[in-house]
Amino acid sequence: MTFDPNFDQERCEHYLASFLGGRVRLVRASLLPRSSREDPWRLDVELDGEPRAYVLRMESRRIEHEYEMLRAVESLPIPTPRAYGWDPEGRALGVPCFVADLVDGESLLPHLLAGEPWAEDLYLDTVYALQSIRREELGAAAARLEREESAAAVLEEARAYFATDPQPVAEAAYVRLCGTMPPLPESCFSNGDLWPDNLLVRDGRLAGVIDWANAAFGDPIYEFLLLFFLRPEIRGRGLEERYCRRMGFDPGVLPWYRGLELFDSWHWVRLLGEPYEQHTDESLAADLARWLEEPGAGAQGS
Repeated sequence: MTFDPNFDQERCEHYLASFLGGRVRLVRASLLPRSSREDPWRLDVELDGEPRAYVLRMESRRIEHEYEMLRAVESLPIPTPRAYGWDPEGRALGVPCFVADLVDGESLLPHLLAGEPWAEDLYLDTVYALQSIRREELGAAAARLEREESAAAVLEEARAYFATDPQPVAEAAYVRLCGTMPPLPESCFSNGDLWPDNLLVRDGRLAGVIDWANAAFGDPIYEFLLLFFLRPEIRGRGLEERYCRRMGFDPGVLPWYRGLELFDSWHWVRLLGEPYEQHTDESLAADLARWLEEPGAGAQGS
């Protein structure tokens, strides 16, 4: 059974005191709304009489990876929560766990959806900062990041699925994508989820980047474009082109990546048998067919 701080307050307080180095009283424990993965606990405590707030992470499939990544980036200029108390064997609470500072802020997403200029600038600045982190800046944690997923690998993985579930539109898209593949960028680092819910802001400034469970090196353009795939209302503002210019990429590759997004997403939807948010089996097939008819589809850039 998963540990619930509300049913074993003393045990939780003892765990916190072991690394916070003071007298701890648990005032309140409540489940936080998930951003994109597991539900973490918010712990409101008094540390030597002073109010503090932390996030308790437990049992996640990639919990050790998340802890190591948080420790690796805590000295970098990007604001991130500090992590404490890694207990891989679950001796304290019965399950593997760690605690991180609670970032006081709100999601950037609603501000982006509203088209607020400061939010668009901050999003691009933060993505640039994350994707500019060099392997050597991550110290020993970089050894965990040897696997890098390129756009070419994404394409071939989807093609392998469609070899077992042939679809004429998918075959035509694969041929087009292979024949027009642009020079691909070098892999870049990120927290593994550039979703704006994971960028918390306060008073118009970045308060912290959260959710590092899938931190990795991968194709920077493909990862960046996920937001525009799932929230198409943000397209058409020039953000994708601004991103490419900021990173030194040719915006002419964007139509090719759009086709890859559709091709890859369609394979996952058919494989799992469920929609990907608003994208269904039928809508992805239709969107991919329309992409094939677009004059600029598969443009290789210059």
